[in-house]
Amino acid sequence: MLETNLQMIKASVFAFAFLCLLLTAPAQEIETENVPAEILEPVEQGQFARSYVLDGSINPFYLRGDFDGDGRPDYAVRIKAKAGSDAGIAIWLSSLHKFKIIGAGVRFKVSGTTVTSLEFLNTWQVFGKAAVERGVESGPSPQLKGDVILAGKSESASGLIYWNGKTFAWYQQGD
Repeated sequence: MLETNLQMIKASVFAFAFLCLLLTAPAQEIETENVPAEILEPVEQGQFARSYVLDGSINPFYLRGDFDGDGRPDYAVRIKAKAGSDAGIAIWLSSLHKFKIIGAGVRFKVSGTTVTSLEFLNTWQVFGKAAVERGVESGPSPQLKGDVILAGKSESASGLIYWNGKTFAWYQQGD
């Protein structure tokens, strides 16, 4: 009986250690060879490189779409701020040759609440420019200028991150 209890304790300790390892596992490391050539230099140099790091916690770690509707490819990458480690998204607008940062220490309005971290988002994909069905927010659905990012928390809420002509905005889709 003592031996059985000892085996159960060992198994429990092993299971607990394994669970801790899973919960603290780092995000995938991003190889620079996998970063799109159009954004590689700004990611590795200058103000962006001093302030942010690419974050591989979402797969794929970048999205490609025409987010501002100018007919040229733009890129979205998951990032973390070096100061404070808030999560966010950097969206490279090819027409401007620069990143627009949402979250990662920069204020962004999500469903009526201003946040500085998008850590809660763990899914994303490109949603092509199309009519947007009414979501849970009051008021009319946004008129899209280009592709949008459908981002969300798995098994929970989602929203559209879209370019309104001046900045990126959030439109809540579901809860």
